[in-house]
Amino acid sequence: MPKIISSEEAARVRRKRSVTGTELFMGKSVISKMAFHADLGFADNKEVMGLIMGSLYVDDEGEYAVAEGTATSGLVATDVSVRFDPDSIEDLFSSIDENKCNTVIGWYHSHPGFGCYMSDVDVKTHKEIFGGRTGFSAVLDPSDETLMVFVNEDGKIRPARMIVSEDL
Repeated sequence: MPKIISSEEAARVRRKRSVTGTELFMGKSVISKMAFHADLGFADNKEVMGLIMGSLYVDDEGEYAVAEGTATSGLVATDVSVRFDPDSIEDLFSSIDENKCNTVIGWYHSHPGFGCYMSDVDVKTHKEIFGGRTGFSAVLDPSDETLMVFVNEDGKIRPARMIVSEDL
């Protein structure tokens, strides 16, 4: 997993969110892409993972994100673990470049048949990637078609306040 390489905060576009208290706005097409990927992994009895691409904004409440796409590449996976294949990193960069936005706002992974929760390894991975900054972790269980999204708040993982909408 990549590490945080800079602690500099990028300037955020100031834009008022449409629903107060919401941390993440995600279009149905983004969920469909993640679910389709999770279903492919489930058919092979393997976990999957990818990045959630989008935009970060700030308003009087603080930061929030809008998910606009996904990016992934070849994986090294089993039924209980997954990571990006080091030999497919160029493909991951290409997948990122295919998105209209190039900001990683989170990551997704599946727990086929195990439910939607953050394991100790997931929590460690999430904190290493995003530190205490805005970043979301979506967990899908394709066996029962469930999805939960989590955020790190003050060092603790909790469910994110999210709105699912028609495509954004």
